[in-house]
Amino acid sequence: MEDIIRRFDIDTGSCLEFGVEFGFSTTVFANYFKTVTGVDLFTGDPHAGRHENNFLQMQESVRPWPNISLVQADYRDFIREHGGHYDMIHVDIIHNFRDTFRCGLWAAQHSKVTLFHDTESYPAVKRAVSRVARETGKQFYNYPRFFGLGIIA
Repeated sequence: MEDIIRRFDIDTGSCLEFGVEFGFSTTVFANYFKTVTGVDLFTGDPHAGRHENNFLQMQESVRPWPNISLVQADYRDFIREHGGHYDMIHVDIIHNFRDTFRCGLWAAQHSKVTLFHDTESYPAVKRAVSRVARETGKQFYNYPRFFGLGIIA
């Protein structure tokens, strides 16, 4: 994370994450950003697997990081109700073209840098990220290791 922050000259005031799941990346971001907002339904999805609602469990799990705020919501509802700018946004939601593109386009328009997970393991995600970059006029960097990490800056 430190290399990405330095390479893309990202301010560390605010981070927004779509797709918290079990909070692994959320807690990493909390070590670098003053505030982290994690948005998720907390019930899984067809790609990550479905599970019982774990929102309360996740709130307890992230308690050691007081700078994390969790929001139980669909990304579509969140982006409809929120504006503003974030220093960085991470998108790791359902791995299809339509949702990745829709969420990613909003994210790229509301942040300096947007990260996308699974650009190599899900070709539809990589296509969506590539289109977001074209439509926003930003650069798309893709790192193929660890299932792929797309960066739009």
